[in-house]
Amino acid sequence: MFDSIIASLEGNILQVSSTTFWIGFIVVSALSLWAFYRMSWWYRHARIIENIPTAKIRSAAQGYVELSGRTKLMDGPVIISPLTGNSCVWYSYKIEERVNSFRRDKNSHSNWRVVEQKRSEELFILEDDTGRCVIDPDNADVIATNKKTWHKRHVIPQRRYTEELIIEGELLYAIGLFKTVAEVESKKIRQQVAHLLRQWKNDPNQLIHLYDSNRDGELQVDEWENARKAADSHVRLEQGNKEKLDQLSILSSSTQKDQAFILSTISEQKLVKKYKWRAMRALLLFFISGGIAVWALNVRLGM
Repeated sequence: MFDSIIASLEGNILQVSSTTFWIGFIVVSALSLWAFYRMSWWYRHARIIENIPTAKIRSAAQGYVELSGRTKLMDGPVIISPLTGNSCVWYSYKIEERVNSFRRDKNSHSNWRVVEQKRSEELFILEDDTGRCVIDPDNADVIATNKKTWHKRHVIPQRRYTEELIIEGELLYAIGLFKTVAEVESKKIRQQVAHLLRQWKNDPNQLIHLYDSNRDGELQVDEWENARKAADSHVRLEQGNKEKLDQLSILSSSTQKDQAFILSTISEQKLVKKYKWRAMRALLLFFISGGIAVWALNVRLGM
């Protein structure tokens, strides 16, 4: 029976037009290449998670880090999921309609068509026993355990609804680009200090009067350093001494393609297994689709 199926397939490959064959060959080959890309992508995700140690928020270095903690809403309006009205820190939903179509053999075929989908882009907080960090979920690969799907069959066309939520207080694993906003503030202060010194330079008599300690009519290196320190103190005083405020850090997506931005409510160990399982399935698809493409080409060319 298997031999007859192979013989039938070989006959079909030889009988189809060149255009049809090459279109099919390109599609199957593209599927094989896509599967290989996804395999390497997901396996790299798993290796990154395994190799990067979990950091504490207070002592985390600037750059690509791994964090773990509890989710918390920021001050302000509560985040509400549009489908169920549940309070959460992040949501994603998808609304699909059942669409019927007819094939060439006149048999009906139905599939689900997406009519609306949205992901929350609101900021929320990740908190561990050392501090807190703001999460910007834009462009994140989010894996949420709080997921449900339901149908509305009494409407025409039928609809299917899918919702994913991250609830406040839920344990969250996060890996991404870590930045401390205080560093940005320091840059702004340095810029303002430089601007103030330029203003003082425009009035050299005033600058010399204030900081020319040896009264030689010129500012020496140490005297200029005193002027710079005075300008720095002046700017910080006007800024309300912002450096004394608690540092605010943000975790977001990285511009480097090899640095994945992942938010997950499943444990790190399960997350690694999930990505490796995805990689294995993609690898299997790569071998199957690639093998079919090579076999079909050999049959077509009589090799």
